[in-house]
Amino acid sequence: MLFEDNIIFLILKILITYAGTMAMMFSTTSFKFVRKKSINTAMIVLCAVFSVLSTSYVLVFMGWEQLLKGFIFTISIPAVLSLYAVSDEPFARLTFSHATHILFSLYIALTATLINTALHGTMLSDILMRIGFYIPVVLFDFYVLRRIWFNFLRIVRKGWGMLVLIPSAFIIMFLVTGLYPDHYINRPTGILLLYLLGIVIITVYLSIGSYLFSQYRRQLAEHNRALLAIQVENLMRENAGIEALEKEMRIIRHDLRHILSTIASLAESGDTGAILDFIRKTDGLGSITIPMHYSDDPIVNATLTGYLTLAEERGMATEITVSLPSTPPVDGAELALCFANMLEIAIHFSDKNPENDRKLTFRCSQNPEVKVEAACPVQGGVKYDRKGLPVSKDDSVTSAIRSLAAFCESNDADYSFREENGIFRITVTLWEHKEGKA
Repeated sequence: MLFEDNIIFLILKILITYAGTMAMMFSTTSFKFVRKKSINTAMIVLCAVFSVLSTSYVLVFMGWEQLLKGFIFTISIPAVLSLYAVSDEPFARLTFSHATHILFSLYIALTATLINTALHGTMLSDILMRIGFYIPVVLFDFYVLRRIWFNFLRIVRKGWGMLVLIPSAFIIMFLVTGLYPDHYINRPTGILLLYLLGIVIITVYLSIGSYLFSQYRRQLAEHNRALLAIQVENLMRENAGIEALEKEMRIIRHDLRHILSTIASLAESGDTGAILDFIRKTDGLGSITIPMHYSDDPIVNATLTGYLTLAEERGMATEITVSLPSTPPVDGAELALCFANMLEIAIHFSDKNPENDRKLTFRCSQNPEVKVEAACPVQGGVKYDRKGLPVSKDDSVTSAIRSLAAFCESNDADYSFREENGIFRITVTLWEHKEGKA
């Protein structure tokens, strides 16, 4: 039942559909004026007023079906443009997301109308049904889809101009199938075609999602491979340092034999004054450069040495304390990746500070859980996404953040990113036994 003769009901139905669709759009939109909520509100209200006025005009003077055929121009395009004005996303990418939500909203409206008609429902049941459909969808978008979507956005930055054609084409196909030659409610074959089209849409979007997910996993894998390459380089550098130390020790052992021989000769002659004078003039064992040792695990030790050397090369004062159990909660290679990601993130944010305010602190303790913290001062604050992860324009750092989060989630570890009195802290807690976690 369409209740085409009741203008007030039709306007109310459109407003509910508009509000539900806009809420879904909001869930996957990143705003650049997040601190200027009045601007956001004004833009959205202006769009809503325009949509209400244009919708009312078309309804009164042209009829319900004409509104359905032209709602893209009176409602959808103004809504997309208003969100684009207050967002920081490229137009094609934002349009893809919003066109997808419009397409999904069309199927919500279609299903609500068909169920209400089949049950011979009233205007009130139609309204309540639409609200009941939109609320769980909007909640799902905000609390589940939003995080997944923003993860994908950090991977696929190009090609959205082509991707946007997919939902746009499906919307046109939906409208043509559902409204020509007349409304789908009067044509059972039209209803069947619309749901068959829905199956095709789901299949296409599953393929897109699979592609994006594979890209996400590939990027994390590439990032981890890059970290492993750095670790191998650090291991080789550490090995070269050990070889140099061995050469120094061989020279020292050679010189030591001569020194001891001379002292023995002087001792036989009983000239203690000459012995003391010789010792004062002798450089002794010389200066030995001892490589820093943080962990018995060579990969962990090489990772810490490499990143702390990098921090020092960038003019950062470093402070490190490492205490690991003989048997860590996770494999040494995994732990090294965790440390590498934490240090890469901290070095990135510390590197933005003036040279006299660059500092890196890294602490690892056991009590009995292994608690790891990387900290650095930050100026201007750090932005976070909805999940509490820091946001960076550097793709490598973004990958490090995602890789660290994935590591913690797969190992049931606690982790957090936070600021305290101008200090940015990354904390990871690894539990020796998962059941021992409070």
